[in-house]
Amino acid sequence: MTAALVPMKDLRDAKQRLSSILSEDERKGLVNAMLRDVLAALANARNIQSVSIIAHDRDFSDFGVGFVEEAENAGYNEAVGFALGRPEFADTSAILVLPGDIPLVKPSEIDALAAKQTEPTVRLASARDGDGTNGLMISPPKLIETAFGIGSFVRHRKIAENAGAHVDTIQGEGISFDIDTPEDLIAFCAVDAVSETHTFLDLSGIRRRLLAENS
Repeated sequence: MTAALVPMKDLRDAKQRLSSILSEDERKGLVNAMLRDVLAALANARNIQSVSIIAHDRDFSDFGVGFVEEAENAGYNEAVGFALGRPEFADTSAILVLPGDIPLVKPSEIDALAAKQTEPTVRLASARDGDGTNGLMISPPKLIETAFGIGSFVRHRKIAENAGAHVDTIQGEGISFDIDTPEDLIAFCAVDAVSETHTFLDLSGIRRRLLAENS
């Protein structure tokens, strides 16, 4: 069984780096739209048996998937560790950790990450800049501790190799495209694709505004 875990920051704290171009309500709307896209891709992936959001903010409890409530929003790595201590994940053979800000992720990319393995394995997908980790599969789940943050892609590889794991990487335009900075969001607005996130950006007027300001 492969369980997908999607850790989320409290809405009021989410996407602070976008505060120079988006209002607080716009940031909240964007976060929710991106999360819906990620959950839709997970729902259409064949190699995922369960999906859970990990969060302190109960606004994330109504997305139609599992919800693991943290006592506090301590951080991404702490959220994964907290979830793995829960009894509902005791029989999980693998976990797949995905961020909630990769709205173009494809089910096929998720399936590649979560493909069946017969030995201790860590599979990674990097962010566009090659620095961050936008997808992390660990089998068995406690083979390594997660190490998200600046430089996490190389760090995860090294930790996995030191643990004696078989290490794979996958490439994908969708899974690599996270939205963290104003430059990311402007680049995303220029992408012609169908997504909940594009719909939100269009209906809110954000896409038109940003493209006009940066044309």
